[in-house]
Amino acid sequence: MKIRLAYPDKLVVVEGDKVLVFDGKLVEGELSEVMAYAEGSQAILPEELKKVAMDIKRAIEAMRIPIEVRSREIGVEAY
Repeated sequence: MKIRLAYPDKLVVVEGDKVLVFDGKLVEGELSEVMAYAEGSQAILPEELKKVAMDIKRAIEAMRIPIEVRSREIGVEAY
């Protein structure tokens, strides 16, 4: 899975289990840690990742909805 989020001042890329944020400098973190922070857990993350954590969570959830709907329509598991 690869997700790209563009902001006026930064670019966010989620690829596999890594999150990359470029806003003048490159910051990298684990997707699991970013998701845990977005869900309310405390995490030791750079501020750049904390700022985009909720947007990443929303993007991932938005991508999962069509997959679940297609799975129900055809009656088999979709990955």
